[in-house]
Amino acid sequence: MTWRGANSLVGALALLAGLAATVPLSISSKAYAQATEQVALVSPPDPEAPTAATAYNAYEQGLYLSAYRQSHHLARDNVATSMTLLGRIYQHGLGVPQDPAKAVLWYSQAATAGDRSGQFELALMLARGEGTPIDKAKARGWFEEAIKQGHVAAHYNLALMYLEGEVVERNFERAAELLNFAADRGHTEAIYNLAVMHAEGRGVEHNAIESARLMGEAAVKGLPIAEVEYALMIIRGEGVAQDDALAAQWLLRAAQRGNVVGQLRIAKLYAAGRGVRTDPIEAARWYLLARDSGLKDNELETLITTLRPQALQEARQLAADWRGSFFHYKFQ
Repeated sequence: MTWRGANSLVGALALLAGLAATVPLSISSKAYAQATEQVALVSPPDPEAPTAATAYNAYEQGLYLSAYRQSHHLARDNVATSMTLLGRIYQHGLGVPQDPAKAVLWYSQAATAGDRSGQFELALMLARGEGTPIDKAKARGWFEEAIKQGHVAAHYNLALMYLEGEVVERNFERAAELLNFAADRGHTEAIYNLAVMHAEGRGVEHNAIESARLMGEAAVKGLPIAEVEYALMIIRGEGVAQDDALAAQWLLRAAQRGNVVGQLRIAKLYAAGRGVRTDPIEAARWYLLARDSGLKDNELETLITTLRPQALQEARQLAADWRGSFFHYKFQ
């Protein structure tokens, strides 16, 4: 098992791919001007006395120029939450040209003014080196400031720092405390990592039943790696009743959601007829997808070579159909 994160520091420390706004693709200056004109046309006149709530509502509705104008007005009056909103607008280029350096400046002002979201976002920018040189020590400091105000994701990210031991001395017990706080408040990756710690007995007492319970909770919340790990626990009967059919359902769910290990594992179950009916074509379909992502298996390679050409072609078509539907789902 490995530590796993989203909207966190994995990679530098985490995946950092789950921020609230989607980063737009780069566009030409002419196209950008045309787009902002269109946004301006649908943006209602700003209220005479904007508030942090009206600015955020405009942001949520996609009226980014309106949100920008209102936030800028409020930031002059030292409204910390509006400074954070300006940081997000500049970070993702929403209604204004993307400018990570300006995002850092606004997050810094918001953080200094005491806004916990600004403190958290600034910590992430510092940890990633986005718009500013990487400074994980300062990132740790801002995570700690956000933690004082109960920021859930800040607890999770600081826990990862204690698990990795790069910026602070490795401390599994402190990491477990931070993860428990985030897990109790529904943070999916914190639940997953806490399950791993219970499985390995690091920072907490080894407890297979509690590990399986937590892993199942993370799986139910839709984390593909947790779906795979939970399925493997069910296959082995570790902390949960052994049930091949139930494990196959979790592996198929993870495979369908693009998890490569899930694709390899469900292929092996289809090949062996374990928990599912024996189906060489389905086995080949999922194995071809896993192999394309770099995972190989000698037994499944043998299965591929022994399939009739027509059956292999059907498996290839099923794999191609999945790719098409998966990427359509991912990018719509």
